[in-house]
Amino acid sequence: MSKKPRYLFLDNIKVLFTILVIYWHVMVTYVEAGWWYYKESNPVDPISYVFLLLLVSIGGIFQSSLLGLFFLLGGYFTPNSYDRKGVYNFWKERLVRLGIPLIFYVILINPLMIYILAKIGIAPWNTNPALQGSFLDYYYFIFLSWNDFVDFLSFSGPMWFLKVLLLFTVVYTLWRQITKLESVNLKIPKELPIPRYLYLLLLAIGLGFLTFLIRIFYPIDVRPFEIPLGQIIQYLMMFGVGIISVRYLWFEKMTRKHVKLWLTTILFSAAIIYLDFFLVLGVDANLVVFSGGFNIHAFLFAMADNVICMGVIFVLIKVFYARFNKQGSLLRNVSASAYHMYLIHPPILVAISLGIAILDISPIVKIGIVFPLAVLLCYLVSHYITGNIHLKKQMVHSEY
Repeated sequence: MSKKPRYLFLDNIKVLFTILVIYWHVMVTYVEAGWWYYKESNPVDPISYVFLLLLVSIGGIFQSSLLGLFFLLGGYFTPNSYDRKGVYNFWKERLVRLGIPLIFYVILINPLMIYILAKIGIAPWNTNPALQGSFLDYYYFIFLSWNDFVDFLSFSGPMWFLKVLLLFTVVYTLWRQITKLESVNLKIPKELPIPRYLYLLLLAIGLGFLTFLIRIFYPIDVRPFEIPLGQIIQYLMMFGVGIISVRYLWFEKMTRKHVKLWLTTILFSAAIIYLDFFLVLGVDANLVVFSGGFNIHAFLFAMADNVICMGVIFVLIKVFYARFNKQGSLLRNVSASAYHMYLIHPPILVAISLGIAILDISPIVKIGIVFPLAVLLCYLVSHYITGNIHLKKQMVHSEY
């Protein structure tokens, strides 16, 4: 019996995702777009400002789509892990891999970062009355009010991904219990080819419209309990596609035709957003207008967001499957540490940004310094913590 080949290209996509998450948070540090622990406001000339907008828009488009793709990978590895381990051991592993890092970050890392930023005078934390005393006083203040306590526990920063992935895993577990019913199991098709391009495009457009409706009330930057309701449909769809891809071997069935069609679609969708921003809104417009509300810009972005996310499946998956399904020793080590790099990148990135804050240089130059340095340090610290530096030893393929 032949052994199923390892999909190294999935590990390589994981590396790309991790690097782009770091890139996006570097962008948010120096450009007014999105939330982050520490942000700098540096005046720049008009040309530099336009260049910064291009950098942050590229990062925003790909970061959003790759987050969806990472949920797809999470879904892809779920069924086999569930079948192999059973419900109890499956959830034991999930809680250790996802739940413990989430709790550790929420209980210790997140409040400690905020407290240190407040103490060194970084806005807006330095004006929070709860952060004016000692660190123990901060914790005491949290327990004085039920609302403050709930806010504290739900505030997970960039670790919200782990929380949502756990929620999706709950949904999958419930689905597996439902499919035990013979009446339900009989209705699940034994074979399912990849749907035609037109059907998938219409599905993406439909999901985009539904996303637009949700974002009227819950824009991208509004996250009740740190749940991204403005993107939850897209992420759930991608998680489901990952599960379906395992059962029906969709990764193996993707063709060059899929790549050409969806690459054209991605470029067209991105062009619409750029034209809307530069020709209709203007470079002085607030980027928040795209995040939600009842307006044409939010509508176009919700459509493009979901269409691009659908297209990324067929472009990146196929390209990486065909071209990047191999690893050298360095890439193998980076992929083994990518998850840990994601977990530890917030404090490292903030520390580097604060370290060069006194330099009177362009934010573009700061981005050029902070981004590669943050990636390098996250990699080295991750290896130091996990003991993963074995350049001549084959790494075990990780699960999401």
